[in-house]
Amino acid sequence: MGLAARLDNLIPDLSATLARFPVSSTVAVALCAYINIEGMGGSGESAVMAGAAAGFIASGAAHLFAEGNKWSKPAGIGLAIAAGAALALLGYFTSVFQTSLLFLFAGLIPVLMILGFLRAGVSQGALWLFNLRMGLAALLSAVVAVLFGAGLSSIVEALNFLFGAGLHGMHEHIWGTAASLIGPVYGLSLMPRDLEEEIDLNDHKDTLLERGVSILVNYIAVPMVAVYALILHAYALKIAIDGELPKGQIATMVSIFAIGGTAAWLVAWPWRESGTWLLRQFMRGWFFLTIVPAALLTIAIWRRISDYGVTPDRYGIALVAIWVAFISAYLAFRRNHADMRAILGGIAVLLLVGSVGPFGSHGLTIASQVGRFAELLAANGLLKDGKAVPAPKPIPDSAALQGNSILDALIGVDGLASLKPWFEGTEKNPFAASQDKWSLRNDIAVRLGMSQPNTYRDSVYFNANAVLEHNLIGSNRLLGPYRGLQTHNLDAQQTDMTARFDGERLIVRAGADTWKMSAVSLVAKMREGMIAGQPQPPVRIELAPGVVMVVENYSAEIGENPKLTSLEFWIIQQR
Repeated sequence: MGLAARLDNLIPDLSATLARFPVSSTVAVALCAYINIEGMGGSGESAVMAGAAAGFIASGAAHLFAEGNKWSKPAGIGLAIAAGAALALLGYFTSVFQTSLLFLFAGLIPVLMILGFLRAGVSQGALWLFNLRMGLAALLSAVVAVLFGAGLSSIVEALNFLFGAGLHGMHEHIWGTAASLIGPVYGLSLMPRDLEEEIDLNDHKDTLLERGVSILVNYIAVPMVAVYALILHAYALKIAIDGELPKGQIATMVSIFAIGGTAAWLVAWPWRESGTWLLRQFMRGWFFLTIVPAALLTIAIWRRISDYGVTPDRYGIALVAIWVAFISAYLAFRRNHADMRAILGGIAVLLLVGSVGPFGSHGLTIASQVGRFAELLAANGLLKDGKAVPAPKPIPDSAALQGNSILDALIGVDGLASLKPWFEGTEKNPFAASQDKWSLRNDIAVRLGMSQPNTYRDSVYFNANAVLEHNLIGSNRLLGPYRGLQTHNLDAQQTDMTARFDGERLIVRAGADTWKMSAVSLVAKMREGMIAGQPQPPVRIELAPGVVMVVENYSAEIGENPKLTSLEFWIIQQR
């Protein structure tokens, strides 16, 4: 084999990749450009990356669908643009669509696995081989991206160390490029091109593929699933004898069993007739093994939802229960002739439907938890005619604990805004000031008497990620930066500039000048200067007339008696 041929095998033709997946490749290039131009420190980068990732996967799946169904190139590009744009919007505007990114991406994976085979006359062997090769492509692309990032970062560090090149800021660009462009595009270049080729074990006899996967399914995966099945059935027998309901943890155990066992069934498909006796029996009777665990799963999740309402975790387990019931019924009729597209498509539909909207995991969680919260508040005299009112008496600790648990569930799905109508027009409205979601959650709890201000503590953090413009007038001096905070051994010898916290006050000293501010005032001013949902410049706080402290970073424990834990700042003093 010549050098040119070897290089062609090592570095696939990128022009062919761009021609085959033009929309997906464009998304990767655009995301790479965005990361390198805008950086990765702003508040909106996570939304951009989530939207781009969803658009990348969706457009790639659409390209495969068009290719598998022999669509024309323009039609395939049009479908990819439409699919990519729709999923990108769902990934970017998570609050608007009540999107669960976990469910969205989990649902897109099986879609990518089967969309190129949604047509009549598909061979199960071709579907299996395609997904094996696609999995290897994903693994190799991740390895290449890591090697690219690690290699260039090592070169940059060598230049910095040996020649003082000052290229420390290059690491963000290198790893951003590796994750957004190198890995994804290399993965696209390795995607299987022949959607018709089938797996034939005779052709792969004694190859690394046949021996490696065969040992995995025959002697590791299937025996483990069988042992797990025995444990779950023994536990079910124990429940029947003792007459007790399943414990809460059983839902997670059964979910792992169902997903892992089905994955083993799919991977073991080519050995359904030639594998070990245990594997052959497993392929014929997998549905029997899911019946009892599915019943346990249904009972367990119904109990948890009845007692504590819907959460994304419980919603996901409920979807698994529905899916297990479906595959149990389906495999009971089809056995070894089951269509893998139906199994993968079933979970894909459930996950994608559950990823967005009022009936998705976030939407139903908000509705369920807000309903529970309203009942709790009404029972304790805190909610009348749809408005929050002062508590007529201290609420029980159990109610406060339950209320805080509900607030934690709501904050996890961006659902605190659903409580806003309860506080409109009332005194001490927590929504009156713009603030981060954790501070809002804590203020709601305090407002409802569910956490006493003199005892309640929580942590608040601030880190500037935008440029601050400050006009200097007259003769000024700039001092800093100062990083750190002295909280003990306050009598120690001071340097030219120090910041100390004595339990009540922040004491800043610079040369002969000393400025003091109570921690209560400092935390209040910091929170007033924080801008929710936007890039956050450093916060300016007036320590004294003509003296401004510009805070870049701080952390504190908030409450009636705030405690400062770290501080980074500059001082601008007018002379």
